[in-house]
Amino acid sequence: MLVTGASSGIGEATAYEAAKRGAILILCARNIDKLNVVAKHCLILSGRPAFAYKLDVSDPDQIDNVLRTVSHEVGSIDVLVNSAGFGDMQAVVNESEQTMEQMVKVNILALMYLSRSVAKQMINQGYGAIVNLGSVAGKIPTPNSSVYSATKAAVINFSNVLRMELADYGIQVLTVNPGPVETNFFDKADPKGTYLSHLPSVFMLHPAVIAQRIWNHIGYNTREINIPRYFSAVAIGYQLFPGIGDWVIKNFFAFKK
Repeated sequence: MLVTGASSGIGEATAYEAAKRGAILILCARNIDKLNVVAKHCLILSGRPAFAYKLDVSDPDQIDNVLRTVSHEVGSIDVLVNSAGFGDMQAVVNESEQTMEQMVKVNILALMYLSRSVAKQMINQGYGAIVNLGSVAGKIPTPNSSVYSATKAAVINFSNVLRMELADYGIQVLTVNPGPVETNFFDKADPKGTYLSHLPSVFMLHPAVIAQRIWNHIGYNTREINIPRYFSAVAIGYQLFPGIGDWVIKNFFAFKK
C-alpha cells in the first residue's frame, strides 16, 4: 500500500490504520525525518515492513523515480492512497499566482499522474484500489476557498471518470470527501484563524475516524465516502437550491468583499 502525504494528518492516520490491519506500507512525503518516525511506528503496529521515500509530488520526475524504486525494492502496489494536498484560505483576488499554481500541481495534477502510473500496473495484475482524497469543499463552496475548492472538485470528477475507465479491470476507485479535519492543514491554510473562527468545533473531524472509514470500504463496491454523512444531504440541497445555498453560506461565514 502506497500513501502520499504520509508524514502527517490523514495520510499518517491512514498508514497507522493500515498497519493495524497487517499491511506492508510504502510511505511518501517531503519530510523524510517525520516519515521515518511514521514508518517505525507502522512496523511496531504491524510487525511487517514499512518503507519511507522522500517525495515531492509536484515533481513528476520524482514520482517516476520513486515508483521505479518501489517496484525494485518492494514490489507491486495493491492500494494507492493519494492523500498529499494543501490549501490557502483567502479570497482569490489576494491569491498569488505561485500559490494557485502549487495548489493545482499538488492537489490535482500529482494525483492524476500517480493514479495513471499506478493504474497501469494494477491493470496488468488484475486488481487494486485507488483512494483519492477529495473534500466536502469540492461539493459545497465556501468563501475564501475558491482555488482549493476548484482543485477538490477536479479530484471528485477525475475520480468519477477514472472509476468508469478501470471498472472492467477489477480496480476500485474510492473518493473520500471529509469536512474540516483536526490536522496541521489549517496551520498553513488559515494561519490567522479567520476561516476556522466561523466553524463550530463540532464540525471538526479526527483523522483517525477518516482512516477507519477508508479502510472499512477498501475492497468493496463503494464509490464515495462523505464525512460526516450529513454533508451528502447538504451537497444535494446546494445543487437543488444554489441561490438559497449561496445566501446561507455567505451569511454563515459573514463574508465581506
